[in-house]
Amino acid sequence: MPAKSSRYLLDNTVFIAAVKHRWTKSTELIYHLLDSSAELFANELLIFEYEKYAKTLGTYELLDYLKKAVIQVNPSQEEIDTCAAFFPESELSDIVHAATCLYANAVLITNDNHFNKIKKAEIIEVWSNTKAIKRLLDGIRDFEDFK
Repeated sequence: MPAKSSRYLLDNTVFIAAVKHRWTKSTELIYHLLDSSAELFANELLIFEYEKYAKTLGTYELLDYLKKAVIQVNPSQEEIDTCAAFFPESELSDIVHAATCLYANAVLITNDNHFNKIKKAEIIEVWSNTKAIKRLLDGIRDFEDFK
């Protein structure tokens, strides 16, 4: 199994940041990951979210590339139950995204603060979009988000 740091799940917030304002560092990050040996994971809900935002923003090129590259997996009920304790019930998709990371041993890249509790509990590794850009694009291996 590859090292954890080469396995990622890109939350919809990263996808939105990549497509909302033409070419951005977020766009560069996604293409960098797609063109590297990294493994990208998603679940059915996340694919649906990507599709929804691609339709809303009128951008399909990156969506098509992502859908061809991601490894679609579904976490077990046990993984969902483990993660559910860190989210309100209304955040089902975030629970499933976190559980997918737990299942795949993947780093979650997001701009969503809903993942702060599970990050703090160290159930899964959560990086901000900024941290991912600094570490993966800029080569600053010890970059940490402010707490």
